[in-house]
Amino acid sequence: MRRYLRSLPLLATAVASVVIAGCGGSSSSSSSSTSTGSTAAKNGGAVTVLEVGGGVLSLDPGYWYYQTDYTDLYQPTQRALYGFTPQAASPVPDLATSQPILSNGGKTLTFHIRPGVHYSAPLASRTVAAADIKYAMERCFAAGVGNGYAFSYFNRIVGAPSKPTTTVPSVSGITAPNASTLVITTTVPVGVLTVPNALALPCTVPIPQDYAAKYDTGAQSTYGMHQVFTGPYMISGAGTGTVPSSGYQTGKLLALVRNPSWVKSTDPIRPAHFDTITFKGGNDITVASQQILSGQSLMSGDFAAPPPAILKQGLTSSQKSQFQIAPSGGNRYIALNTTVKPLDNVNFRRAIAAVLNRNALRLTRGGPAIGTVATHFLPPQNPGFQQAGGTAGDPANDFYANPNGNVALAESYMKKAGYPTGQYTGPPLLTIADNEPPAANTAQAVQSQLGQIGIKLTFREVPHATMLSKYCEVPKAAVAICPTLGWGRDFFDSQSFITPLFYGPNIIPSGNSNMSQVNVPALNTQMQAAEQLTDATQRASAWANLDKEITSQVYVVTWLWDNEVGFHSTNVNGVQWPFNGNDWDLTASSLK
Repeated sequence: MRRYLRSLPLLATAVASVVIAGCGGSSSSSSSSTSTGSTAAKNGGAVTVLEVGGGVLSLDPGYWYYQTDYTDLYQPTQRALYGFTPQAASPVPDLATSQPILSNGGKTLTFHIRPGVHYSAPLASRTVAAADIKYAMERCFAAGVGNGYAFSYFNRIVGAPSKPTTTVPSVSGITAPNASTLVITTTVPVGVLTVPNALALPCTVPIPQDYAAKYDTGAQSTYGMHQVFTGPYMISGAGTGTVPSSGYQTGKLLALVRNPSWVKSTDPIRPAHFDTITFKGGNDITVASQQILSGQSLMSGDFAAPPPAILKQGLTSSQKSQFQIAPSGGNRYIALNTTVKPLDNVNFRRAIAAVLNRNALRLTRGGPAIGTVATHFLPPQNPGFQQAGGTAGDPANDFYANPNGNVALAESYMKKAGYPTGQYTGPPLLTIADNEPPAANTAQAVQSQLGQIGIKLTFREVPHATMLSKYCEVPKAAVAICPTLGWGRDFFDSQSFITPLFYGPNIIPSGNSNMSQVNVPALNTQMQAAEQLTDATQRASAWANLDKEITSQVYVVTWLWDNEVGFHSTNVNGVQWPFNGNDWDLTASSLK
């Protein structure tokens, strides 16, 4: 999931919604309990998730790639070929009935589709067919869908396009010989397909072509507003074929109710305890945090932690049990656009890394409780972390040696970059950041620290979604520095940390994850070779070597390996989801 870890208060939604008790669902009067974690899980009831920012960026499953997209929509409302439970460190079958059946030296993968999985209205009479997953994967290559990972993970499928297409392509290497069989053929073995990590991403959420094709024309698909659902929940009122304002309002409302078509016996990974899940957006982070901790049936949403003062108080009081802190498996970083001068100079980039006080940046978000100061890109819990230097990092990278920053060292790198005094004398660098705390505080600290070596910024703070969709993800915007970014793994494999951000052929006009615009042939070749490895040890070593090179070249400055700090009201049993950076799995969470 391109999952920019909630680089600040992020997404939003709101309003209680009508309970629909359907096939296999629970009504709000249900009192039976099952076990999720250490606390008994009550079936039934309503929960409200308080969020701060701009809401999910799209309703379209083909676009979903952000952490909140996964929490708010993907896991609750849709199903894919494979998925992850809170206990699973590897993908488990969801719509597929088993792990891939491999043949042809690992280049042909066959999947059998689970029978009896129905769509929501207005297609409630139809069941999921293999052709629906074929179409779903194909439309992820279309520019109008704006997918951020298809060209990273599906580019070795026979017939896959090399760049976004104006219409949904027909990919010859994806076939559906019958309704219950899907076959994928690749040009070489692909590690994240043979172990089907990438097939747990939303591109394999089924989409019926005869229903959706009319929405997939034009510059931007509108399928998200007309989608049908396969998960235990659906957007309130969407059974008419169009998502109404009573169910979704951008940045204000997302109301999920039971999907009457969902049958629990056909879903092996979602207990789905709640009857309704309501997201309320546009909240003040301080007020929302206080409401969650003092209220009932409330959970934290798109902000990765409460304000530092509330976090400190909560962790040293009786409220401590309401917090769940775990490594996210992700990082926070500053992207340096290598196509903008003088950021094309590696010594200039190293000067930036050297001057930044990573301890001070961490304090802007809450101090040690929110993570570990980083020394390279791959975070702990990811394969290859130790081979890439572990917590200490590579001693050759002196610009990462002092977590408090080193002005003298930075000035020495500035001199190597062509600035005789060690101070920058060029024009201001365009910098786009989030406009809300704590991310805004982080960006302002970066601006101040860069000033120590004379770097002036044309500094703009905008809403998080705008920062990404209008600026940092758009190469033609020519943003020099994006200081408030985070990345979470797409799955438990380090390819998902390297390829989306540093593989040159992945650079696209919009929705671009490679914000540093790195396109180095030797690195591209290394990544291509690493992708084909199927042995776990060899893969970890290959991605560690790439991490070392990326860190040495300072395409980004990684300053934190962060924790997910979730919190909830006293009557909520929150279950974290390691697959999604230890954000909540709302289908496994419940009331106590």
